[in-house]
Amino acid sequence: MVVARFLVVLKPSPVMAPEAMLGALHPVLEALNAEIEHRTPAHLSAMIRGGGESQRMQLFADVQSKADGKALEVVLLSREAMGATAPHTRKVFERLLELLQQHAQAMPLSFRSDQDGPLPHASGVSG
Repeated sequence: MVVARFLVVLKPSPVMAPEAMLGALHPVLEALNAEIEHRTPAHLSAMIRGGGESQRMQLFADVQSKADGKALEVVLLSREAMGATAPHTRKVFERLLELLQQHAQAMPLSFRSDQDGPLPHASGVSG
């Protein structure tokens, strides 16, 4: 079964430690009612619970080292079918984007899969 997958990449400016990058996500996770399941200094996974099994979503955040510095990749996954444009998952992704703009202003958005394609370019995406 194809799952819904949305990706956003944030580029901190100025440079931030991985722990600070993940720490900036806490108010976002709280607002989404996400429960952190696993955390390391450069990775976290959380579960966003909805009305049923099909509305349950996973959020993964990973600090990646890129040629032009560190980036925070945030992936939202669900079991909702992408063939129907995954309306519930897309709504949560749009809420995630709003919350990131409010609470993670030190990490501007450099890529979003719903507008820029499935994967970021190796050289980064200009905004």
